[in-house]
Amino acid sequence: MNVLGDLVDPDRGGDSVWIHRPGSRSRSWSGRQFCIDAWKAGNLLRHYGVHEGATVSLADGTGENETTPSPQALVALFGAWVLGASVRVDPPESPPGRAFVAPSDDIDQYQLRPETTALGYGTAPEDSTVVHFEEQRWSENPVQFPATVETDATALDTDAGSFSHADLLAAGQQAVDKYDLDSVERVALSASLDDPGAVVAGVIAPLLSGTAITLGGEASLVVANREGEAVVRPDTVRL
Repeated sequence: MNVLGDLVDPDRGGDSVWIHRPGSRSRSWSGRQFCIDAWKAGNLLRHYGVHEGATVSLADGTGENETTPSPQALVALFGAWVLGASVRVDPPESPPGRAFVAPSDDIDQYQLRPETTALGYGTAPEDSTVVHFEEQRWSENPVQFPATVETDATALDTDAGSFSHADLLAAGQQAVDKYDLDSVERVALSASLDDPGAVVAGVIAPLLSGTAITLGGEASLVVANREGEAVVRPDTVRL
């Protein structure tokens, strides 16, 4: 496995649960469906000018009273990565890049640049200039398009630094070994994706080990940036 897009290679996807969102709108993504959605997201972003080396800004749905990322943010994350784009999570007021993916209800809080296309998830956007992320992705073809992604290309840009595909995959394998994820049935992700440790321990490591990710549900291992039992603090993962 050389780049992050390899994690959503269709050959890896199966019927086992990869992503679970509990609650009143409970939903699970099998490996097969998550891979399909990731590649559809990649094709959608490509339509709006995203390519290798481009930047995608992402608001992950965590906010003042929310600690759990939206599953749509995870889909967008991998959609950008299969293209070789860098993702900036929790961007500034004027998000950089060719695309900005965020909850539809929050987009009007940002000052978009002329070259940036906004894609809203969750509720259907009221602004006709904002693309509805889920609706438009649904009609996309999940075919894998030719893309040359270098292992040293920047995949994640955060306040803590920039990290390449190789950096994140290596740290993900360290987390698998450190927390013995091969023996863990489910990892709960309750931390924003703007923390690289949360991305590593809460997303990449589970997908490497075949461990299901629950977004806020019960689990024997929790990735969070708050106090609580069985908490793996993201900053314990060295990058």
